[in-house]
Amino acid sequence: MGGLCSTLEDAKVSRARVVLGESLDALSQNSIEALDLMGSPAGDEGAVLLGVPLCKNASLRELDLRWGSVGAKGAEALAKALEQNESLSSMNLFCNSIKDAGAVAFAAALRSNRALTDLNLGWNSIGDRGAVALAEALAVNRSLRRLGLEQNAIGSRGAEAIAAALLQNPSLSSLQLARNPLGEDGAVRLVEASTLAPWLASFDLKPELTARASTARSVLSLTGFSIPEEEELQEEFKIAAPRATALADRALPEDVLAK
Repeated sequence: MGGLCSTLEDAKVSRARVVLGESLDALSQNSIEALDLMGSPAGDEGAVLLGVPLCKNASLRELDLRWGSVGAKGAEALAKALEQNESLSSMNLFCNSIKDAGAVAFAAALRSNRALTDLNLGWNSIGDRGAVALAEALAVNRSLRRLGLEQNAIGSRGAEAIAAALLQNPSLSSLQLARNPLGEDGAVRLVEASTLAPWLASFDLKPELTARASTARSVLSLTGFSIPEEEELQEEFKIAAPRATALADRALPEDVLAK
């Protein structure tokens, strides 16, 4: 059985090497600035192969691996490469399956990497463990400007950790957390933290805010948990409403606000 598994693994690696042949050569030769591998079938094996030349590459600026079937193993290889790479500024891993283990690996890389400014880990089955690790990294990282974590499985514990990190990181200007089960306390903490972080120009708990009249109740309801009817709002929600309205104002285009 072991021999069969080894043969299948070798076949996957060989296939990935064929798929990525020219890309691997370009990375090794420092002759490419943007690499679009969206939808590539190379998967984890391909990510591992990419990690090797990426460690020393000095030309690549953008790497797109959306819908690439990359799991934790591939994410760990890419993250390890980021610990040495000094040129890559954007990595997009939207809609893969790196899960908590992959997020933890990227968090470790963010502690030392000073080149990456844009990291998209949306739709990757990342839960609280991964979110807390990323939050701890954000507390010390000063190069990342945009972080995408939408459509994951981040709950209240992860949300509260990220909220605390926002107050310690004056460099992050965009944070996407739409469609996560943040929980009531987590969402409130995030809204409150965002109002104390004027450098956060783009903050998304849901893809669309459609009215200026967004209050704490409407903002919180967008995160997927139940909020009482208006007349039943608790005092803390009423207190938070002006802050949430200000947040919505910052997120909406001027032509919408004028209506």
